[in-house]
Amino acid sequence: MRAFRLPTRVVLEAGCLSRLGEALAFCARKAHRVLLVSDPGLADTPWPKKAAALLRSAGIAAVESSDVEPNPRAATVEALSELARQHEVGAVVGLGGGSVLDAAKAAAMLAVNGGRIEDYEGAGKFTEGPLPFVAVPSTCGTGSEVTWVSVISVEERRAKISVKGDGMFPDVALVDADLLSTMPPHLVAWTGVDALTHALEALTVKLANPASDALAARAVALITTFLPRAVAGIASDAESRQAMARASTLAGMAFGNADVGAVHCLSETLGGLYDVPHGLANAVLLEPVLRSHGSSVEAPLAQLARQLGWSPLEAPDDTAAQAALARVQDLVRELAIPDFSSLGVSAEDFPEVARRAVANGSNPSNPRPMGEAEYLKVLQSL
Repeated sequence: MRAFRLPTRVVLEAGCLSRLGEALAFCARKAHRVLLVSDPGLADTPWPKKAAALLRSAGIAAVESSDVEPNPRAATVEALSELARQHEVGAVVGLGGGSVLDAAKAAAMLAVNGGRIEDYEGAGKFTEGPLPFVAVPSTCGTGSEVTWVSVISVEERRAKISVKGDGMFPDVALVDADLLSTMPPHLVAWTGVDALTHALEALTVKLANPASDALAARAVALITTFLPRAVAGIASDAESRQAMARASTLAGMAFGNADVGAVHCLSETLGGLYDVPHGLANAVLLEPVLRSHGSSVEAPLAQLARQLGWSPLEAPDDTAAQAALARVQDLVRELAIPDFSSLGVSAEDFPEVARRAVANGSNPSNPRPMGEAEYLKVLQSL
């Protein structure tokens, strides 16, 4: 069924971190103690201390942790959930990039339901509603602040798993563009193309719908216009910060209601096997994977190209779609995204990568059937 849902209350404005107390009053009125999970990459920024101070001023004690690694591990989520239980917190706040938001979101669920995070692999496996969760993204790519899924690494399996459920939508998302001002340029580039991947895959998968299409197209327009500026000077360019913060959230709304496809099937596999940063993997794979879909994605890409002025209105679909792919390729080159060889993936592992990509829960959403042979062909072309 193609249905659009977004139970998250979203605040999209610079400076809205200051509304953290208000957000908790909305979703967790009786909470006097919360688990504040912050990104270790923010340690030298003012944001974690500001968040803790805002909580104190609202009469809420903070149990703080920044023990979250990129591609967050199952053991990390389980430790956070145990911390939440030990301190009997009434809510969880995630402040950081996608890894922190996914880990904190999953911990909010696990703290109530118990067990191991692997017990909840897939969709709708938990029975009790998670602790109230407020998401405060500090990067411009994840979209996790408006989705129902956490992606978690299981070291023993060298794999990533998805834990999904309607109850895992954050209760409130505070999308404060000011938090992007401390991002390093390479992270702006990687996460920005991650958001672009979310938008373009949402446009081209089988479950695309009019609402997700509109959100995705707007996200693509913002990213292709403002991402180079943001990479060049996000600290001083408030307009590009605001545009990228909005684009990331809009793209998250889009793929959260349509799904992603082969780019993510591959990038999540590579993240599990090689611990490749998720945004970088998506940035490397986006254009070649979209191109490999051929005529299956011509219509949506052609419509996008015409809508954004990349192609004449009278151009046939194949020509207009090629213009869209060329625009993506030019952007990736402009941002100096590394090529596939830089990821350190051994060709000997290609069959296993292909096998795992086929098993990914998003594989059925692809615009064309993608079996092991199709994934191998993509990998061998990189």
